[in-house]
Amino acid sequence: MVSRFAMNLRWMLIFFGFLMQVDLNRAGVPLLEIVSEPDIRTGIEAAEYASELQRLVRYLGVSNGNMQEGSLRCDVNISVRPTGQLEFGTKVEIKNLNSFSSVSRAIDYEISRQVQLHSQGQVDQIVQETRLWEEGAQKTVTMRKKEGLADYRYFPEPDLPGVTLTEEYVDSIRESLPELPEDKRRRYEKMGLSMQDVLFLANDINIADFFDTTIAGGADVKLAANWIMGDIAAYMKNEKVNINEIKLTPQELGELIASIKDGTISGKIGKEILFELIAKGGTVKGLIKEKDLVQIVDTAEIEKMVDKVIADSPKQLEQYRGGKTKLQGYFAGQVMKESKGKANPKLLNKILLEKLNAKS
Repeated sequence: MVSRFAMNLRWMLIFFGFLMQVDLNRAGVPLLEIVSEPDIRTGIEAAEYASELQRLVRYLGVSNGNMQEGSLRCDVNISVRPTGQLEFGTKVEIKNLNSFSSVSRAIDYEISRQVQLHSQGQVDQIVQETRLWEEGAQKTVTMRKKEGLADYRYFPEPDLPGVTLTEEYVDSIRESLPELPEDKRRRYEKMGLSMQDVLFLANDINIADFFDTTIAGGADVKLAANWIMGDIAAYMKNEKVNINEIKLTPQELGELIASIKDGTISGKIGKEILFELIAKGGTVKGLIKEKDLVQIVDTAEIEKMVDKVIADSPKQLEQYRGGKTKLQGYFAGQVMKESKGKANPKLLNKILLEKLNAKS
């Protein structure tokens, strides 16, 4: 059983004072420690708890929450107790875990170590101590022993006065808070988004803001989520950039979605425009006009292209009419190539099927 879970958050705030000539440990970096109740049971549960706290401080803008930079550290206190025993067992602390995966693995290892000592009748080997997680060996090792409360400094600090917060003050802070991760997830769920969509979009405050701004302009919710989670996310991953560093704006993503929905451009052309907007910026309408990308919806014009492709492919036509109907994709591809990607796909396939299945 995980008895306690402590987290240090170094807030990225600047401390102004009269201590410029004094060398103080971590001076200028305010420190917040959050200690949970002893009700976390597994490594993965603790890791998710820490992950949610990271999302929370990022949403609030009080810290970047980057563990690799030391902006967030996790200490865990672990004890086990046999079934039916009310009292917690001897507490063991693991210090300075610097990744969520380390939190999960260290806790599960330490639980297993203590359970094994219990099962072997060696409970006295579980002592109050501080241990470290060795990533290479995937195990905890003793750092130092702690015998009593004094070793943990459980006594009042005379130079630090107590802080009393009024209920009115707390309420005013609560009312000033932005939409927090859990509230945002619930709102996205009510929009009809899948849990996969919800978790991805709400995980990063910047992506959530981009999505919210896109749909605020009237963009289809599901289509906006698909574009962000698909091609935009893939681009960011490949280029190692975040959503604030791309040139595409939420407004132009909304315009792109609208242009595809109303048939101005095809989805294929939409992707081409998207990547140019991401890399170089610009506007959807400007690129459509500049590159002459308006979708062809004239039936007669598409029919001419279909007739040409069929006439140029007698062998494939014979095979198609001989039962190889998958060749429809070949013909559609050739017509799309002929139209430079501008033929309306739905209209193209309707005309193509009529021509291919016509009696010779």
